[in-house]
Amino acid sequence: MIKFLDLQAQYQSIKTEVNQAIQNVLQDCTFVGGIYVEQFEEHFAHTIGSSYALGVANGTEALELALKALNLPKESEVIVPANTFFGSMEGIVNAGLTPCIVDCGEDYCISIESIKEAINPNTSAIMPVHLYGRACDMQSILEIAKTHNLKVIEDCAQSFGAEIEVFGEMKRTGNIGDVGCFSFYPGKNLGAYGDGGAITTSCKDLYAQALSLANHGRGNSRYEHQYIGRNSRLDGIQAAILDIKLKYIDRWNEIRQENAELYKNYLKTLNNIVLPPLDEKKRSVWHLYVIRLQNDWLNQREHLMQHLLQNQIQTAIHYPIDLSNLEASQTTKVKIKALHRAPQYAKQIISLPMGEHLSQREIEKISQSLTSFVRIPS
Repeated sequence: MIKFLDLQAQYQSIKTEVNQAIQNVLQDCTFVGGIYVEQFEEHFAHTIGSSYALGVANGTEALELALKALNLPKESEVIVPANTFFGSMEGIVNAGLTPCIVDCGEDYCISIESIKEAINPNTSAIMPVHLYGRACDMQSILEIAKTHNLKVIEDCAQSFGAEIEVFGEMKRTGNIGDVGCFSFYPGKNLGAYGDGGAITTSCKDLYAQALSLANHGRGNSRYEHQYIGRNSRLDGIQAAILDIKLKYIDRWNEIRQENAELYKNYLKTLNNIVLPPLDEKKRSVWHLYVIRLQNDWLNQREHLMQHLLQNQIQTAIHYPIDLSNLEASQTTKVKIKALHRAPQYAKQIISLPMGEHLSQREIEKISQSLTSFVRIPS
């Protein structure tokens, strides 16, 4: 079986270091906070390029805490793309704000034109989601934000290590907007062995506010609480594991990029599918490799996935329902702008296996199996 994701293979490659790191935390009893969390936060911020990094419990809470730390007007609107995981919208709602759902572009990231059309006097922020490992058009987003005095919260859950040129400088996601939010869910490019997340920023006051909010609204002393916060902390074991993985992540991302290039070379002659777009000004870390079936092949998606499974190839769909069509979006205070691509793409997309665990031979087998199906008359 060619696995969609192989966490066991990754663990085996760094098993000795990971086991020793866990043992160190157990020996030192630094389970919450402490040196291992502090070291990881320092290394993580340095890797991203930001001044500060704060480890938190998970990626969704990273978004919620970051939004609260920005002190945006209550119930003001945060623009978010329809093509993303529910946690993006959930963080906005839980922060007491209103999601304004807009369309995605052909690259699956948030549509710049849709952002412009959605802005109104109640808009306070934009949340670009660097989807599938691909950086959004951040220069355009920053220009819009500056014009309308909006905050920019980067959802970097799928994009650790991705880079994009912004005003002539290459910058990593999470170090471009006002604040960046990361998820360390095990399946991410940089994943923990449990849950976890992080907030990055170069604003000292924003960092201090997020730090307090994540620790029960605590002030300078242990029992001094200035306001209602929450308990959202990255634990020592996860921090130690993530710190080990930081040493390897750039190479693992390079392998993903090499595998994406292999897919492109093997599949570029197929007219029935649309491959993920490439752009010299952007750098994707290929968290997912998502293809799209052409309109006349819409009714073939399940058959294709079954065909690949019969050939011992796992696939998935990210995401089969866009935010605007979820039940929660009908029962929560949400604004939905005109959507064209996102609902349509949700019916067409398929995620192929992607990761550093894949060999060239496996990429070739996946491509051959896919090719053999799409070239059969429907």
